[in-house]
Amino acid sequence: MKYKYIIFFISLFGLILTSKSQDSKKITNKFFPDFDITIPTPAFKKNKGFTKYDEMMLFLDDLVNKYPKLISYEFIGTSQKGKEIPIVYIGNQTDYKTKVAFMGGLHGNEPASTEGMLFLIHNLIKEDSLKHLKEKLSIAIIPMANIDGYEKQDRYAANGQDLNRDQTKFTNQESIYIKKAINKFSPDVMVDFHEYKPYKVDFVKYGEYGVTQMFDVMFLYSGNLNVSSSIKEVTENLFLKKVEPFLDKHELKYHNYVSSKHKNNAIYFNLGSVSPRSSATSYALSNTISLLMEVRGVGLNRDSFNRRVFTTYLLSYSFLNTSVNHAHEIQLALEKANNFNDEIIIKYKKEKSGYTLNMIDIYENKLIPVDVTLYNGLKCKPVLTRRRPNYYVIENELNEVASKLSVLGLDIDTLKFDELLEVESYKITSLKKSPVLFQGFYENIINTELYTTKKVFKKGTFIVPMNQKRSNLAIETLEPEMLSGFLRFNVIKPDDVNKIHRYVLNKEL
Repeated sequence: MKYKYIIFFISLFGLILTSKSQDSKKITNKFFPDFDITIPTPAFKKNKGFTKYDEMMLFLDDLVNKYPKLISYEFIGTSQKGKEIPIVYIGNQTDYKTKVAFMGGLHGNEPASTEGMLFLIHNLIKEDSLKHLKEKLSIAIIPMANIDGYEKQDRYAANGQDLNRDQTKFTNQESIYIKKAINKFSPDVMVDFHEYKPYKVDFVKYGEYGVTQMFDVMFLYSGNLNVSSSIKEVTENLFLKKVEPFLDKHELKYHNYVSSKHKNNAIYFNLGSVSPRSSATSYALSNTISLLMEVRGVGLNRDSFNRRVFTTYLLSYSFLNTSVNHAHEIQLALEKANNFNDEIIIKYKKEKSGYTLNMIDIYENKLIPVDVTLYNGLKCKPVLTRRRPNYYVIENELNEVASKLSVLGLDIDTLKFDELLEVESYKITSLKKSPVLFQGFYENIINTELYTTKKVFKKGTFIVPMNQKRSNLAIETLEPEMLSGFLRFNVIKPDDVNKIHRYVLNKEL
């Protein structure tokens, strides 16, 4: 018992040191100094705080009034507290080669993401050197996605839920409005800008009295095995390779995104994204080149704010340039993505290995190597696979399922007559509830086996064709075992698993 108390107080002391280091300028001055640039956005016109919603709207209105031929915006819906969410359009909306969408402020306590989008909007309109981007691209930007959270600098929406964990369940109205607006715009490239927390309790055990992350930005993209390999390839070998020289030029440090977790009382690190409950994988499964940028910033208040905003801007500028200069490669990759595999991945296993991260020792104020256990989401191996169906068949009692699939951007059809079909159906072999709450509910953890049956389906039964662009999202939500599936998220109950079927014959429905 005494040993446990000693460990607790050592951790608490380390946490206090870590917390105090966020107020200290030593690490900032040495590793993260601001740049000598002027950023003409609302937050930089005051000495404290960040851009308020009303300030953002005045900023956008000023640009629209002065440059009505270059910029416009519309409201896509309202926040839970009734504030209208703008999406900004810039560039060539009629004769373009590539469409690019950016989003900031999905987490309300990540202000550099919104400020970086406003800085980008300003420069796209006012800087002649960016003229080629406006001429050759169609650009859509949601600068402040989570307005209610942003107004109080809180990560969550007004109801306390995380909007970046709501990309398939859609329990929040903001999630629905954003997904519909992005799908309507139908980008070739989608980038979601965030900030990450560099000081964490998990880091107390490393170094003298704790460490902090050293990277100005970390790149998050999907290793989900149902995402087309052509999308992953162009993400890694084109977009990220092209952004690195931009960052090197300004001595900005970068890495693929790693985050710490607890398992069996030990700390380990995850790399990459696999779950469509967050944006990076959700949009990649839509056959869109999808990235999520994590800039160092959560918990830092205005510390290095100029640097963080400029980093966000620099990333977006690079991605726009890549979209212009490599339009042909992008379109080829997206065309290849529509050649779907015959096999779908239901379960996977991440590669586990030892890994060395360079981190900043907060006591010594220097870089040190830290050895960690890494689960690599960009290197997954399939554990359970199934044949890809030609259609999913959903009995018409499950209206909510069809509605959420429609929000995801899937085209849903219905049977025009009663019809006898041979289908694969699911039989539950094991079922349990998760031990902890996620977004307000306990997840269903389920295993099933398939059996072939013939059944008469009524007129009006929903059918989901699997030859459409966003069909991989149907796999991730309708297969019962999926980590972000409708069954796991209680959109449907276990008793309703026998109302979703797979049609694998070649006959068109």
